[in-house]
Amino acid sequence: MKHLFTLALPALLGLFTAYESNAQQPTKAPTTATRIDVIDFHTDHRCKTCLTIEGLTKEVLNSTFAPQMKSGVLTFRLVNVDDKANAKVAEEFGAYGTALFLHVHENGKTERIDLTEWAFMQANDAATFKAELTQRIKALL
Repeated sequence: MKHLFTLALPALLGLFTAYESNAQQPTKAPTTATRIDVIDFHTDHRCKTCLTIEGLTKEVLNSTFAPQMKSGVLTFRLVNVDDKANAKVAEEFGAYGTALFLHVHENGKTERIDLTEWAFMQANDAATFKAELTQRIKALL
């Protein structure tokens, strides 16, 4: 009897292990952004660089992300901080002049990614600006 138990125990453990390894494990869905608002803040008086940032940003969104723009997963907002109607949103983002933000809405939480310094540094290199902005947005979608 003792010998039978010694043989049966490894066999049962082997069966349970085989069953467990064949069982489908629940897959965790990859984390994806529910919505990304690209917000370009500006003042009444706009410089060439500010206009370039807006133009390049729109170009990336409309060419690379047209389906996401159409579905509303990705949006673009141009906000004049000198307009009193925009005072609250400008205050929320700390935007008192030209600024570029990605406002990510995901699983009931929001994150503000300030791209202002980067945008000004890359505005004179259209190819780099477009490639890096595309990469940043794709990483969030």
